[in-house]
Amino acid sequence: MNKKTTFYLARHGQTEWNVAHRIQGQLDSSLTPEGKIQAALLAEQCRTLNITQILTSPLGRAVQTADICSQELQIKPILVKGFEERHFGEWQGQFTYEVQPLADYDEITSEITDCKPAQGESAKQLLTRFETTLRKELKNASKEVSLIIIHGDILRCFMAQFVPDLIPTPHSSPKENASTGYDYKNAELIALSYDQNTGTFSSL
Repeated sequence: MNKKTTFYLARHGQTEWNVAHRIQGQLDSSLTPEGKIQAALLAEQCRTLNITQILTSPLGRAVQTADICSQELQIKPILVKGFEERHFGEWQGQFTYEVQPLADYDEITSEITDCKPAQGESAKQLLTRFETTLRKELKNASKEVSLIIIHGDILRCFMAQFVPDLIPTPHSSPKENASTGYDYKNAELIALSYDQNTGTFSSL
């Protein structure tokens, strides 16, 4: 029996630290006026999508975005532990230019490996945490159409499975150190489905 659950992922609206090029990770900063407009436009996009629940990372910038969407959609957001952004350890709070010269900067920010900042989380650990939580939420609410507010590095890692160069063919394996090479925009909406029978995701 074909049993697929439709859901939508979106990054939070623009924040003060996004503008300042400062690494947030699991620290936080408020939405900018532009970020609030982006969240309102995201809500408007969702108006015709039959959204029945809003799930959000518990970090403030995601909650702010979800709250703006909830006003338009008249759905109270649910905070989900496990949807938090990647923990960037000692890099959190630093400006991008301060860590860019480090030898492992490109691997940590553009690849999906075990490499991580000191006291932080690797891309592989982030992906495992997020996918485990996402599958649990979608399984428990298989008939819901969910808007899920999350973060940029989660999207980079999770959406890599849909990037053609990173998808294994019958005669090859995915490139372990291939760059995901895409920065997801604030309040960008992505439609996907989850097959409850096979546990696989598809891009719509």
